[in-house]
Amino acid sequence: MEVKCKHCRKDLFDNERIPLMTSHGEVKRSCMDVGCGAANSESCSYLPTEMLPEWIEHAINQESWTKGRLHCPNCKNRVGLFNFVNESKCDCNKFIIPPVRITNSKVDIRFSIDISETDPISSD
Repeated sequence: MEVKCKHCRKDLFDNERIPLMTSHGEVKRSCMDVGCGAANSESCSYLPTEMLPEWIEHAINQESWTKGRLHCPNCKNRVGLFNFVNESKCDCNKFIIPPVRITNSKVDIRFSIDISETDPISSD
């Protein structure tokens, strides 16, 4: 999976193996994966706090693990936010949203396709 800043096209995770999550904490396998029902598309993707890129950890540490905005390390365009102060629940009110989120409209996300999960083409 690649996550790039929509403004400057810089790869935000530098090919690190960091999964994007739904609001329910499930790993996204496509842009169609949503936490609260397939009818709604989520405007954010979430990051697990134990697997953050260094530039995001630095931004969080600068704000003393409270709340703030995430900016592209290359062009400084806003790409997300974090909030460790207030817990928010997802639309169905069953799950607490992870505190670090990437705004989908500010980034380009390209999911890789695992060929082993696709159906083989028959040669009839």
